[in-house]
Amino acid sequence: MNSTIIQNLLPSAWALLCIIAAAAPAGAVVPQPVGFELTLSCNARVLDAIGEAYFMDVWKEEACDNPHLRVRNRNKPALMLTNNMDSVAPITSFTLTINEGPYVFGAGDFAIDGFTDLVKNTMYSDAGVTIIGSSLSDDGKTLTVNFDGLDQGKKAIFCVDIDPDGDGFPYPDYRNVLFGAPVASGGATTDPASYAVTFTGPGSAPNTNRLVGDFDVMTAPPTYQNATIRPYIQMDPIEITTVGGQIPEPAGAMLALVGAAALAAARRRA
Repeated sequence: MNSTIIQNLLPSAWALLCIIAAAAPAGAVVPQPVGFELTLSCNARVLDAIGEAYFMDVWKEEACDNPHLRVRNRNKPALMLTNNMDSVAPITSFTLTINEGPYVFGAGDFAIDGFTDLVKNTMYSDAGVTIIGSSLSDDGKTLTVNFDGLDQGKKAIFCVDIDPDGDGFPYPDYRNVLFGAPVASGGATTDPASYAVTFTGPGSAPNTNRLVGDFDVMTAPPTYQNATIRPYIQMDPIEITTVGGQIPEPAGAMLALVGAAALAAARRRA
């Protein structure tokens, strides 16, 4: 890449960053770098075992669970939200939005489900991490979970509940709802769910950074879903899905900005 192009772009990129910084009130610090990893499964114990030497043992044990309980577990998926080791601020909230279909978030189907408000905490969250509340949008499709103590390197493992919005199978599979998986071979996919993770630093606003994304669409129908229950003698592997995001430190962000601008300029010259 032409070094003259980069040298010419550096003052412009620096000026843009200065304008952004000047727009923030004095004392406001937007935290960066920040990053997260979000992993979903039908089994919280399996999520907790990820990265451990005994993971395969746990994964195989849980693959032979009660088929009817698996249907219930896939209706109340476990989510593991982990704050990256290099994050400079805690995760203070997580938002999950259902974008399509006759589905809403619930608060558990029975008292034994163990939900508090709209979330079931688990024994697998790290020490010091607390779910301090949860709320639901008026249409029932956006769930927000608030945390305390979800600092760098720490994880929270919790479950959410999905309900049909009207008539339908009472325990819809999260893969159809969150990943847009078709319910039959050759069937249509739907828009996957969206997620957002908010990090909050010290001081007054603006002191937050927010990372957002959409899950990838699952194009093949799950072998066992909803009322299609596997035989007792058959193993059903535990599925695990992971997404993540990161905002780099300021120096890295500036280099990325300069690089993107230089690339655009080089393309225009080509």
